[in-house]
Amino acid sequence: DLIGVADVRRREEVQLIEGRPALPDEDLRPPRCMAFGIEMKGIEGRGMDTPQGFVVRAGSKAVKKEVASIHSYLSELRQTLIQKAVLADQGDSYRLSQDYTFASPSTAAGVLLGRSANGRVEWKDGQGRSLKEVQEAEAGV
Repeated sequence: DLIGVADVRRREEVQLIEGRPALPDEDLRPPRCMAFGIEMKGIEGRGMDTPQGFVVRAGSKAVKKEVASIHSYLSELRQTLIQKAVLADQGDSYRLSQDYTFASPSTAAGVLLGRSANGRVEWKDGQGRSLKEVQEAEAGV
């Protein structure tokens, strides 16, 4: 099948930086998507790994202070999300004002934690298993 011009334009319109606005809630229901959380440095985030990317849910918090060694792309992405009011200033932290789809769980974790992060290790399910452990169990590794 050929992709129509309207489909290409629609994809271009929904892209924001390297991520996209998240899917409506009905597209995030189990069993397709499993909820994960991240808690560190006084912040808490909730997200899920989807076929479209790693979706961090509205209300998740991000640290204000970045570490000096943060990769420039993470710092620039955070600044863009702040400018676009996706990350809203809450005094001692930032809060996601909407669901947001990141290209990877590592980028999602890095934006929330203000540092480089291995998202497959940082994101945990309700039983304390990392995203990596869950993915390996699903793959039979």
